[in-house]
Amino acid sequence: MWSTVGFRIAQAMGITGAAWLSGNIALFSMNVIPSLLRSRTETDLPLTTLVTQWREIYETGKRQNPAIAGLTAASFVYLAVFSRKSSSSSSSSPLLLFRGAPPYSRAGLYASAALLTLSIVPFTLIAMSSTNNALIDVCESQKQRGTGAAGVATDARIEELLQDWVALNRVRSLLPLLASLTGIVVALL
Repeated sequence: MWSTVGFRIAQAMGITGAAWLSGNIALFSMNVIPSLLRSRTETDLPLTTLVTQWREIYETGKRQNPAIAGLTAASFVYLAVFSRKSSSSSSSSPLLLFRGAPPYSRAGLYASAALLTLSIVPFTLIAMSSTNNALIDVCESQKQRGTGAAGVATDARIEELLQDWVALNRVRSLLPLLASLTGIVVALL
């Protein structure tokens, strides 16, 4: 029999971890980048400087968010495995979570929450990579500009890339939010 205390700790870690991750990701699309773009008009700050600031934000998120997503997803997997174990005597291997489980079982929903949390990684790699790479290229061009490299992208193109990033990042922030909400619903069942 699994530990009730361990189960409750995993629920708290999964639900709050996914909610925190969602808020952390959304913060940059809802506040940080739009504020930087608005402040540009007041300070005459070049968009290339804003892209450099964006890159620092991007690199910080790239370092911290995958680990948080992994720990959060691990909590949900733990919950899925032990929910499955408690409801049947069948194998509780994470690879067999959906085999023979009712479609809306606790184990299946916790496993879905884990997948939703981890889905920020493929979403970033598939949906956001072209925008991220274009913005990184602008940063690299800006660094080399002083050494005689070709000019940087136009302000209109840079602003378009930043706006695209904001929109894509908003969508990405919804994935762990859905995971957190799924965890809450399962905890209340």
